Amino acid sequence: MATIVLSFLASNEAHAQLGGLFGGGPKIETVDTSTVAEMLASQRAAEKEAKEAGKPSPAANFVLVDVRSEAEVNVSVIPGAITKREFEQNREKYSGRVVIPYCTVGGRSGAYAKQLAKENVSVKNYKGSILKWIDAELPLVTLDGKPTHRVHTYSDRYKVPSKYEQVTQ
Repeated sequence: MATIVLSFLASNEAHAQLGGLFGGGPKIETVDTSTVAEMLASQRAAEKEAKEAGKPSPAANFVLVDVRSEAEVNVSVIPGAITKREFEQNREKYSGRVVIPYCTVGGRSGAYAKQLAKENVSVKNYKGSILKWIDAELPLVTLDGKPTHRVHTYSDRYKVPSKYEQVTQ
């Protein structure tokens, strides 16, 4: 019995040590596709209403950050998103907002969310990320805001709805 208990304790200690290297750290709240879509739609409506009333556009209380590589974001992004580079270069502009990072499926954005949480940034990871976005057949745009149906999926192991053109290179 003592051997089993010692073995259990040793394996838990090793797991705890490795957890700091592989996925440990703060627990990050997630958001889903419908929540992200609702947040973006609400912000667009508030901006439209302000413009029609001749008032300045209200600042969103969140910022959607695409943490994918330059090659990936050069194909398309979720409308309203900014790149990780843009966020990092202008962090003070987004101070006080909830940062919602996304990537292809949520792994890279989850790691970035943990990094931000350690810096005391309010953050929620978009679990499922751009693949869940296109599964819902929601729109994509190029970095200059033009509508597109192209999506970079990082790997050809992912399948996309027929409405989209998959890019992996």
